Amino acid sequence: MTSSEMGLEDQSEFIQEAVQGLVSRAPEGWSELTYTYRSTVGFSSSDLEFRLADGSTKGGTAPVAVLDAMDDLRRVMHEPGKGTWFTAVVSVDRSLKYRTSFDYDSEPKFVPEINAGSYLDDVRHFPRSAENTPAWLKHKLEEAQNESHEDDPS
Repeated sequence: MTSSEMGLEDQSEFIQEAVQGLVSRAPEGWSELTYTYRSTVGFSSSDLEFRLADGSTKGGTAPVAVLDAMDDLRRVMHEPGKGTWFTAVVSVDRSLKYRTSFDYDSEPKFVPEINAGSYLDDVRHFPRSAENTPAWLKHKLEEAQNESHEDDPS
């Protein structure tokens, strides 16, 4: 088995773990859930929303096992030079069919916002080539480097 085949197998395993954990939190009468996970190496946040059969929505909290699975998924999806995603969305319907999307390029919507140094740590852990570094991230990396020079009086 090649390393890319092993990576796909790992991805599938972590997605299944996340789906199972999310469904375990579903309230009675749910028809679909949407889970949004935002992450850097040192920080993550998430939102879980259930759509009920009557069309209303209800919020929820993902179990720790889901957070762990998403962190593992982020790690195995890293590609040298490309980096890894910052935001993932997992949608699951009542029949347990799921869809996923992974955003490698847009700035994640952390609330509260995280400091620029968090992005620098992330890029050190999951390196990106210049062509795979979006403008907003280049700005954050420059900001973090400027902050570290200001903190270093030497």
